[in-house]
Amino acid sequence: MSYVVHVTAVVEGDTDQIEALMNEYRYNCLANQPGMEQFFICRHLEQENVFLYTQIFKDAEAHKAHMEGGDPQWFFGQMEESNFRFQGRWVAGQEIDSSSGQILN
Repeated sequence: MSYVVHVTAVVEGDTDQIEALMNEYRYNCLANQPGMEQFFICRHLEQENVFLYTQIFKDAEAHKAHMEGGDPQWFFGQMEESNFRFQGRWVAGQEIDSSSGQILN
């Protein structure tokens, strides 16, 4: 079962530039981290400074490797250099097993 991390991020700064930076971060992670399976980023429909992102890893160890790797440090370094603020709340956990034979997607 996959290990899923969901983050709700409230940002301060030019939200279009932050969105572009988040998108670059996403592609860097997917290119550099074999344990990351998917990375989705959404922008809140009503609050332009709120982003939601979901990262799917093959397991908890892959997430740990991600957190200890260079991509998150690069992203937060870029945010700091641009004087953008990022406040995130995240939850993580093991994917719930589906019923046998049930197609989810």
